[in-house]
Amino acid sequence: MERVCLDEALQVGDYLPVARERMTPEDFRPGEGYARIEWLEHIHDPSFLDPESTDLFTTTADTIVAVCCQGLPGPVLLRGGDHWVLTEVDAERLAQDAQHPSWPTRQELFVGGQVPQEVHWSRGDLTGPVGVTTRDAGGSPTRRAASFTKPASTLRIGDYLQIHAVRFPEHDMGTDEGYHRVEWVGHLTGERIAGLLADPVWAGGTVTLVTVHGLSGMLVLPEKDVRVLVQPNLERVSSDNQEAWHEGPHFELTGVLEPDPAVQDTKDAAYRPAAPEDEADLYPTVFSTPERRTLHLEGVTGVRAVPTAALPWPHGLFKCEYAERGKRIAGTYPGGRREDQTAHAELFAELGEEEFAACPYHQGDWPAIAEAVLAHAEVDEDEEPERAARLYAMEHLSPRDREWAQRMVSDHIWWNEGSDSLTNGQHRLCAMRAGGVANVPVNGRYLPGKQQPDAVDAREHARMTVERYWIERLVDLWGPGPWPERLGPLVARHRMLRRPLPRPDRRPE
Repeated sequence: MERVCLDEALQVGDYLPVARERMTPEDFRPGEGYARIEWLEHIHDPSFLDPESTDLFTTTADTIVAVCCQGLPGPVLLRGGDHWVLTEVDAERLAQDAQHPSWPTRQELFVGGQVPQEVHWSRGDLTGPVGVTTRDAGGSPTRRAASFTKPASTLRIGDYLQIHAVRFPEHDMGTDEGYHRVEWVGHLTGERIAGLLADPVWAGGTVTLVTVHGLSGMLVLPEKDVRVLVQPNLERVSSDNQEAWHEGPHFELTGVLEPDPAVQDTKDAAYRPAAPEDEADLYPTVFSTPERRTLHLEGVTGVRAVPTAALPWPHGLFKCEYAERGKRIAGTYPGGRREDQTAHAELFAELGEEEFAACPYHQGDWPAIAEAVLAHAEVDEDEEPERAARLYAMEHLSPRDREWAQRMVSDHIWWNEGSDSLTNGQHRLCAMRAGGVANVPVNGRYLPGKQQPDAVDAREHARMTVERYWIERLVDLWGPGPWPERLGPLVARHRMLRRPLPRPDRRPE
């Protein structure tokens, strides 16, 4: 179990999250990603922060809590605010960790650092973790992922750094457990080190500051060897790239220099060995189909124009004026998401223009709205901020349509290519279908260059969706042959013909 604890209320003995879940086909291990705090100090009014910084974490950091955790390669400057801590830890691990510390530190590491002498008032009734018996995580891996060592100063963005070296019992650690993606690197050298460290000699000539995926703070490394994966799991790499944790420093320090990526690549090549031939075999895919894996590995995420015929029908329209009517139609189908969506397509096909017009969502000029949103999506806001601002203003639209369009920019319709449902946009998509929009602005994962289906009239698409469902349903019941093709369209048009058909998970009449 977990509880929230303010950074200044953390204590030695707390188990702090130093990493987040990794994409893996393995079971997630009990206690994975948490490490025991072995040393802790508070840095009040930190003098090493850049006084000219405009970064929020930096400008609001009146006190920074620094921790040394078991198994980590360096201390961490924690971001301010709440952190999760474990209230229960495997009893054997609890005893093992307390008896075998990895940080013998007994004096302050940072300039201005002080060991807190009192329990912070916000800690309340939160005590240290209690020992429990945890479940067996399952079989241990045949071998762990291949790794190598190199100097900390040669770390690159994209490296998978061993952020947590040991979790008891060590034989239970997952294939690539403890390794997480480096998202930012900075260096401190020369006299600047003395502004950060109480004992500059500890740095060994260079301090490497690192932001790591899942670590809520900035890792501080001396110039010593660190361990890095040779060839990370490709599916995990893609996932981490898509869901970056913190692409930049958690705090901006005076004198920090970001190394040239090309120089870092050259340095890395001098240490990185070839991967074992069977390294990729350590990571069976987590995807159910090759198509989904390809989308994950080769796709990109962003706003693009998607033909309405490629998008799924609603599975439920909350607060829709015709929701009850849709439920009655759905009652003629077997239970299931596809059936609910087909029923909504059937509802769409039978609604008239006056019925659509009665819904507030359908009162906008959706072709103009969609065009304005797509125009804005084509502009890189970082490279052309003035043009992006002009396109976002959308002054050619009426006030009502401008509000809809700007909401489409900030509150996207989300749909990943091939998915059977979309997120956050069923009402708006219905309005665009009814308004004759051929291509809808949609955010999500897709394969660039993939051929999209031709634009189809929305009512015709709805009719075809319903007919195709009932033809396939009759094939399931009777097997292939001429009768499903002949009777399917009739069953689609005349709901009374569905009554004799068996309906698994049949809804009440």
